[in-house]
Amino acid sequence: MEQVHILLLRPVSGAPSPLDQSVGVKLAAAKGPACSKVILHEEPFRQGDLADLEKKLALWRGKVSGVIGATNVAESTRLGELAEQRNLLCFVANNNPSVWQARKHVFHIGLPSAQTAAAVAGLLAKAKRQRVFLTHDQTEFQRRVASSMEAALRDNGIEVISRAAFADGEAAVLKEWRPDLIYVIFSSEPKALALAQRIREQSSDTPLLFGRSLLRESFLASIGELAGETWFVDMFRRNDTQNETQRRFMLVLSDAGIDIPTANHAFGWDAVSFCAVALIAAEGDPLRAINYLESGLALEGVTGTCSFSKDNHNGRSGIGPTILTRWHHGRLEEL
Repeated sequence: MEQVHILLLRPVSGAPSPLDQSVGVKLAAAKGPACSKVILHEEPFRQGDLADLEKKLALWRGKVSGVIGATNVAESTRLGELAEQRNLLCFVANNNPSVWQARKHVFHIGLPSAQTAAAVAGLLAKAKRQRVFLTHDQTEFQRRVASSMEAALRDNGIEVISRAAFADGEAAVLKEWRPDLIYVIFSSEPKALALAQRIREQSSDTPLLFGRSLLRESFLASIGELAGETWFVDMFRRNDTQNETQRRFMLVLSDAGIDIPTANHAFGWDAVSFCAVALIAAEGDPLRAINYLESGLALEGVTGTCSFSKDNHNGRSGIGPTILTRWHHGRLEEL
């Protein structure tokens, strides 16, 4: 069949998440499993400007059959509405169920917060952690992550104290309660770095756990060894036990000069790969591609397996791909 045309719609932004997703999309389209049958187009829009997003998408009417959004929740929700109106197969990386709204054309492949929390709690129980101190940013997303994590830890018999931010009085709590793990649920590098420094003034040897959004080269370069024993929530192995899908992804990104791929690189890679596979199977017809995806077949991606249905356009089930990775002497190793 002829090649399928897919549009990457990305915000003009210096934020790491959309940048990394866009890089992952472009590398997968160029060197991924379906690259020979994909023609990728790219269109920037003003970040947060939903009218500009609609205007830029309109430029591609009749020219593409799929669209990938490197977009936040509000942008992805609007993109899903437009994709349905214009009969475009749409993939985004968000895990927030509000993005989907039961729209047939939208698939959102982010890992659900509750799924990740359950997996992390189970791994911490295996690591014999018994007392966890959570400190989180006050954004809606971070509050939701912290709430899911608190519940999952308690379900695994782990004591937990959860606090928004890290007030001056929390130092006394750390000293008195003596947790055996401190989980820092922040996405902002400057905030997380400053917080790690403050925590280390009070607790020099308790392991710090960071979320997967901070597992990127810039944060690791900033934190160096100052954080001491440092763990990260991760989603793929970074050693020789990777599966073939992950090995190809790692090799392509390494050739592109990216030594530490992020979760968002992987979400971008999988979004365009899944979109392309479905459109190729459907000979470019978005509705047939949707039926293909909703058939329940298992799609093996870098971020784990997705199996979609009419009632589930997230495709995630079970404990997912979550693992814990340790930053030790300048190297990442599975915990």
